Amino acid sequence: MTSYASKYALSERLVCGECGTLYRRCTWSKRGKKRVVWRCVSRLDYGTKYCHNSPSVDEDQLQRSILAAINSAMSRKSTLIRKITGAMEQVLAPIPGESMSLSDIESRLDELNDLTRTLVAKAAHAENPSIYTVQLKEIMDEAAVLKEKRQAIEEQRKSNTQAIRRIEEAAAVMEGASAEIQEWDETLIRQLVDTVKVVSAEHITVILRGGIQVEQDMI
Repeated sequence: MTSYASKYALSERLVCGECGTLYRRCTWSKRGKKRVVWRCVSRLDYGTKYCHNSPSVDEDQLQRSILAAINSAMSRKSTLIRKITGAMEQVLAPIPGESMSLSDIESRLDELNDLTRTLVAKAAHAENPSIYTVQLKEIMDEAAVLKEKRQAIEEQRKSNTQAIRRIEEAAAVMEGASAEIQEWDETLIRQLVDTVKVVSAEHITVILRGGIQVEQDMI
């Protein structure tokens, strides 16, 4: 048996339903005849030590089954695109329990900075500066909480931007793709498919970009 890595569409998308390890494309030779299959990397490297029952999958059969799953989804293209774009609402959902916007936080931080300067100035001329210590600590504590909230919102926005871009790309590919794909196309598969999980020798789960999941029997 020989195995090799190459930039096939499924190389980073085909995963083992039992152990979660990626599958690898292999060429099996027997009596001069070659057969291309995909195999769980854990089974290839460690036998049945960690992964016990994952099957080897014939490439032609795998490709036919994935195309069938995609075409099943594409037959409901308009519904599919609505589901994909609808995912944007989930992505843009606010942080649970957070009522302040980024501009609210910035405004309040400016107010706290002004208060801090005022109190520091008063403390500098007071006979007993320690009377301002409690107020200054309260301001510093509030500012620290607000800065944490600001960071969380900024990180969410960054994550949202990346997620929305992926969703928009997925919707655009769906919109432009044919209602039925007749032949295996490596480039198109990369654009449409996020993950393929090998559940058993008879069944796979195809997850399209945008999160649409299709259960598919091997054909």
